[in-house]
Amino acid sequence: MRVSPNARLNLLLAACAVLLVGFNGVAFTYQLWGPALTQYASDFWKAHVLQPAVKAGDRTISECLGVSDFYSAHLTTYFLPDSSESAGGATDDMSKYDEYCDRVPGTGKIIFAITLMEKDARSEPVALSFHAYQADGTLKELAALPSKIHGSGMLTLDATVAHKGKYVLKLAFGEAKNKEDTIEMPIAAGQ
Repeated sequence: MRVSPNARLNLLLAACAVLLVGFNGVAFTYQLWGPALTQYASDFWKAHVLQPAVKAGDRTISECLGVSDFYSAHLTTYFLPDSSESAGGATDDMSKYDEYCDRVPGTGKIIFAITLMEKDARSEPVALSFHAYQADGTLKELAALPSKIHGSGMLTLDATVAHKGKYVLKLAFGEAKNKEDTIEMPIAAGQ
């Protein structure tokens, strides 16, 4: 079947018009579906591709970094599962000392180790708190360190994760009057 040049040109113009309308529709509705898709892809990547660090230095600094406009802090999370398998055992079992950032594989005891990246932050008071998201969306504080100066730039906080779900670790610098003075690091347990 032979198609005339005019029909071919009309089909080509129609295809271009459909593509143009489609691209405009995608571009103008991106703010509706884009952030959710980006978050889903990021969560999928972290949950299925990233593995816990086997030894110190296996992760890049940016993977475990929390930032605000003025401050940055590096997070290393240590996890001890609350099962009978974690009690005792061989002393050369290095899997007990895996390092994590914002995800832990289940419930149990967690130890957060924070390094303040800016030297200026080490001369002002910093508070650290760990919260669980409740069913109604509110936060329940599980553990906290009061505001004080940490000259070494290191903070540690022990907490227990009793349920799988979403948590948040908060650092408050100085009086934390502004959002820029707070770093919130989401933590996911068993997800």
